[in-house]
Amino acid sequence: MKIRLLIAGKIDNKSADALAELYIKRIQHYLPIAVEMIKPEKIKSLSDMEILDREGQKFLDKLISTDYNIVLDKNGKQLTSEGFAGLFNQLAGQSTKQITFIIGGPLGLPEQVKNKANQLVSFSKMTFPHELAIVLLLEQIYRAQSILKGEKYHK
Repeated sequence: MKIRLLIAGKIDNKSADALAELYIKRIQHYLPIAVEMIKPEKIKSLSDMEILDREGQKFLDKLISTDYNIVLDKNGKQLTSEGFAGLFNQLAGQSTKQITFIIGGPLGLPEQVKNKANQLVSFSKMTFPHELAIVLLLEQIYRAQSILKGEKYHK
């Protein structure tokens, strides 16, 4: 199974970027992982809805119908780390070839992208900075793999 992250924007904070790279390297020990950045819209003459629509289309153009698509969304299902690991285990048992995690920009994601998701997942009802959400996702992917392998990291 492969992991793919589709993310609006990039990590500008050097500390967050270093943490993201650390977890990407750790994840690669278990699974191939690719990170694709979607260029966010920053046109000041556009409304929030127009920006969401344009960014949404960029995401839709990158989605692969055979992937298991997971959108990070504040209204998604909250999982424990063990539950998240169980999702990976379940998808591996179904011979899922690739899981794509989707993280929108500051305005989130439009409904047409959320509707293409197999699942919505939330880390919290709280709102996190974009860069921190990426690091949290990568850490939880790594933690899930260590749980599945019975390693000490999770304890």
